[in-house]
Amino acid sequence: MGALGEGHKLTETERTRIIKTYRECLPGDMGLVVGVRSQATDPAKSMVLSARDLGADAILLGPHGVQKDKPLLEYYQQVSDAAQIPCIIHDYPAVTGITLSVELITRIFEVSENIHYIKLEDPPTGMKMQALNRSAGAGLNVFGALGGMYALEELELGAIGIMTGFVYAELLVQLYNLAQTGQWKQAADLFYDFLPLNRWEFQPGIGVSLRKQVLKHLGVFTTAKVRHPGPDADSRTMDQLFRIVRHLQDKGYPLDSGHSAHSN
Repeated sequence: MGALGEGHKLTETERTRIIKTYRECLPGDMGLVVGVRSQATDPAKSMVLSARDLGADAILLGPHGVQKDKPLLEYYQQVSDAAQIPCIIHDYPAVTGITLSVELITRIFEVSENIHYIKLEDPPTGMKMQALNRSAGAGLNVFGALGGMYALEELELGAIGIMTGFVYAELLVQLYNLAQTGQWKQAADLFYDFLPLNRWEFQPGIGVSLRKQVLKHLGVFTTAKVRHPGPDADSRTMDQLFRIVRHLQDKGYPLDSGHSAHSN
């Protein structure tokens, strides 16, 4: 329920049902992160308490809509204190409309005992990661994101993981494992192979539709319906996407092609 999907289009009843369902389905040793973003502090506190009570292990906390440092600092401190579980700053100005400076993020980290992470989606991500490391130190852990578009370089700079909506997550897992074992040449080869798929999936406007279509194609979803208002990807765009998937399959990547006409 971060920025990529349709969390902002859910009713409270739907939101509760989804969190409960994920908690029931996930293995006990797998952490559940729930996205929360509100235009005001008190509703955000209510949302994080509800998510925690439903089984969330951490909160992906987006900012409110006021571009002023003092209210943003107070929001993050108060909401993360209320959560009493780890909170991840969601730094994605293209979606939230709010720019979090390195100085502000550092201050939030310093005064908020439950904030030790940031999902950094403010490009150039590599430069901001380095600036945060100098300002906040190694205690502020960075998740690479932004569709996985810069995942290799972010891991090289010390990102602790990749938090994004890329459908073929097994490729991200493989990339992460190679990075963890210092196999950077193999990691780069893998990344350069699947980067065109990242690019196509991460298209502004239709990214949600593309990913829903792929998940339906793979048998994960039963429908690719995008909630209104929201555009649907056309059939030609989907054909172009699955051309990239077939290219990766031809190179030996074991991606499930499904059984739709796209794989023919």
